[in-house]
Amino acid sequence: MGITYERERELPPDECERLRPVVQAFIAQYQKIPTFLMTFRQDGRPIMRPVSAFVEGWTIGTITQNLHVKTRHLRRNPIVGYLWVDLDPLPGRPRWMVRNVWVQGRAELIEDEAEIAAFFARRQRAHGHGDAHPEDRDYRRILIRVTPEYLRAEGFGPDSRPVILRDFSR
Repeated sequence: MGITYERERELPPDECERLRPVVQAFIAQYQKIPTFLMTFRQDGRPIMRPVSAFVEGWTIGTITQNLHVKTRHLRRNPIVGYLWVDLDPLPGRPRWMVRNVWVQGRAELIEDEAEIAAFFARRQRAHGHGDAHPEDRDYRRILIRVTPEYLRAEGFGPDSRPVILRDFSR
C-alpha cells in the first residue's frame, strides 16, 4: 500500500457539496470548454475523442450518428467517460494546474426522432445552437444521454484537492 498525498485526497463532503454548483456551471459551458468522450473498443481498450456536450442538470447529451464508431462502442458497452478541460489556468496558478472535470457514467442511445428534436430545441433555447447536423439520408442521428455515476473535479477548491461527487439524484 502506497502513501496517499494530502493533495490527492478529496475535499471533505461539505466542501464538495458547496462546490457542486460551480462544477456543474463549468461543464455546462457549451462550446467554451473542450469536451472529450471516452468509449471502449471491442477489445476493451479505451478511445477518447472530442465531442460537443450539452449538460442539463446532471444529464449529459451528445449527438452522434448510427455510422460512427462510438455508436458501435456504446451498443456493446454503455460505460463512458467525459473529460472537460479548461485550457487557461486561473490567475496565479501554474499552467499545468487547469480546471478539469472527469465524469464516468452510463450511456443510453436515444433514436426517437421526437426526443432528438426536443433535445435540439432545448439546446437552441439555452445556447442559441440547435440542429447543426446536415441532412443526409445515409445516416440516422442518435442522442447519447449519459447519467453520471462518478465525478472528479480538479482546480476548483482552495487547494489542489479534488471535488468528488457520487450522488446525482437531485
